[in-house]
Amino acid sequence: MANQDEPVGDRNPAVALVPSQNPDPVGDVGQAYVDSRRQLVAQVMDLFRRNLASNYVSTVNGPYYTLQFQALAERIADFQITASLVFRDAEYDLVRSEYLWETLGALVFPTSSVREGGLPVIDGDKLYRDFLRGMVSCLLQGATKASIAEGVGLLTDETVTVVERFIDARTPGSEWTTLDTFAFDILVEGLSGNPFTLRDNVEKVLTALRPAHTIFTYANLLRDEFSTPTGDAYSWALDQYGYEDTRRYCGGAEAVRGTAGVTTASERNTLTDLTRTFANVRVDAVLKVTAGPNAGAVRRVASVRGLRVSTDSVARSYTTTPTGLTGTAVVVGGDVVDPAQDFSPCVDGEVFTFSSGPNAGSYRMSVLLGNAGGPVGTAVGPCVGFRVAPCTLVLDRSLVPATGQTYAVGVDRLGVRTPQVVVAEDASIQFWT
Repeated sequence: MANQDEPVGDRNPAVALVPSQNPDPVGDVGQAYVDSRRQLVAQVMDLFRRNLASNYVSTVNGPYYTLQFQALAERIADFQITASLVFRDAEYDLVRSEYLWETLGALVFPTSSVREGGLPVIDGDKLYRDFLRGMVSCLLQGATKASIAEGVGLLTDETVTVVERFIDARTPGSEWTTLDTFAFDILVEGLSGNPFTLRDNVEKVLTALRPAHTIFTYANLLRDEFSTPTGDAYSWALDQYGYEDTRRYCGGAEAVRGTAGVTTASERNTLTDLTRTFANVRVDAVLKVTAGPNAGAVRRVASVRGLRVSTDSVARSYTTTPTGLTGTAVVVGGDVVDPAQDFSPCVDGEVFTFSSGPNAGSYRMSVLLGNAGGPVGTAVGPCVGFRVAPCTLVLDRSLVPATGQTYAVGVDRLGVRTPQVVVAEDASIQFWT
């Protein structure tokens, strides 16, 4: 049994409920509320006293019956104030901030909850109120491109672009196909505010606005701007290399030709000519042998090679011809290096020969390395290293071992151009008369 001395007016049964059960967890505070409550309580008490029998004559709170009337009057006053506030909550412009979500947000995001973190994060009562009202307008427009762009625009002042991939796929050359029929992109220019919060908010807005069968991507577009225009001038040149190659050097535009092709028994799928460089020969170029044991053979170039192995840390003995330099050298990253040698006296066409190791054999020296380096025969030196010229063609099929072979390998970038003679055909129909 409750203690009768306990002030009845100070008890609120709702405080026994947990916050998730209490239908009105927000308490009314402020001087305006206190004054309004006091006036209502006085009016109710006056009405009670005027309707009492003549033997209840007390005009001040003191007797027990007046305390009971006081408690009842306070509850009636609370109910009247709450009812008036609830009546105003029906208007989205007047609803109390504490009940924005219950009265408006739950209509826009019915599957979201505070506990699951499913609410958009927006600071400020007015901003949140305007956002929810804008979302109602977007929902009434339906799941359209315009409503989605407007919904995302409620979260940021930056420019928002919605790209419908299935529409863009109709443009010739578009990167999108029919596989992107149900996908669209949200592009926001700039990074105003917290970009991660904006991304999460956009995801929640699109969950409410986008069609259920679609998927989307989100990205921030960043642009570089120059405050002061540059004064540099620019120019460009269009080059038709077929004409230019022929005009500059007719012999080299079609093929590299030689008469000293060598195919060894140990590497029958190669052809080496130390008097030529195959730097401009491309993969799948055509090699034709015109004289020698392999005359008439036609092969495709699989690759062009200089050294067999690009790295050999063991110092190997070597000699050069015709300069006659000797010593030991290592191979580092495709370069031949001898710290104790100066290769600057070498002449154009100098042949370097390893006597042992995986690169055993002869190679044509191409470029001397270092600050004082350059093409062989022109470098001032000293130079302790050099790079060999690619003088070996690796072929798709084997040849018969031979030396002194006459050959031609194509270097035209669109293939060898061979005239085609056509007879017994009237070409006049191809011309205007």
